[in-house]
Amino acid sequence: MNPPRTAAAHEDAAASAGPGQDESLESRARQALVDWLTKEHPSPGQPVPVREFARRLGMSRTPVRSAVGRLYERGLLAYDTTAGFTVAIPSLSSLYELFELRLMLESHSLRLFSERTDLEPPAKLRELVDEAEELGRLSLKDHSRYIEFRDNDSRFHRAIVELGGLPRLLELHDDLHLSIHVTRAGMEAPITASRLNTAVAEHRAVVDALERGDRLAARDLLEAHILRIRDQTIAFLARPRM
Repeated sequence: MNPPRTAAAHEDAAASAGPGQDESLESRARQALVDWLTKEHPSPGQPVPVREFARRLGMSRTPVRSAVGRLYERGLLAYDTTAGFTVAIPSLSSLYELFELRLMLESHSLRLFSERTDLEPPAKLRELVDEAEELGRLSLKDHSRYIEFRDNDSRFHRAIVELGGLPRLLELHDDLHLSIHVTRAGMEAPITASRLNTAVAEHRAVVDALERGDRLAARDLLEAHILRIRDQTIAFLARPRM
C-alpha cells in the first residue's frame, strides 16, 4: 500500500482557507515537527502524533498532514501500512551520502575563500571555538547542556560555508544539515570528554590554519574532521542494539 498522497490535503485546505493562510499553517506545523524531531529525539519507527500536533497548534489536521507529507518526501519520515507515518529509520548508506555532500559543500566553500586573498577569516570562528570549549566542559557536568554544544557545532560549520560567499550554497548546506541532524537525532554516540575535546581541538586546528594564512591546510583539516565524524557516526549506528 502506498502512503497517502499529499495533493488531496492541499486541496482540502484550499477549500477552507486562502493560499497564504494555508501556507502559514503548514509552515507552523512543519517547524513544530522539525522541533519534535531534533529536540525531543523520538525513536526511529515511532508514529507521528498528527492529532496531538493539531491539538497543540490549535489547527485542523489538514495542514499537519501536509507538513508531514513534505517531511516524508524529504526522507525524514517514513510510512508504515499499519502505523502510518513514522520517524524514519536511518540507513547507513543514506547517512554516508549525506556526509559526502556535506564534505563537498564545506570543502568547496573553503576553496572559494582561499581564492580571496583580500579577505581575512572572521573573528567569529575563533569566538565559536572558544565558546565550544566552555560548552564542552559544561556538557560533561550536565548532559542537558549538550544541545548548546551541538548548536555551537552547527554554527561553526555554517560559518565555514559563509566564507564561500554564495547564498545558494549556504541554503543547500542548511537543508543538508537538517537532514543529517534529524537522521542522527537520538542516536548519537555517548557524551564523553574524549569525544567533545577532540571535536573542539579539530575546530581549533582549522581556525589556527586559517589565521596563519595556510588555507590549504585548513581545508585538509576540515575534510579530515568531517570524515572522522562520518566514520564515528556510522560505526556507532552499525553496532548491534538490544
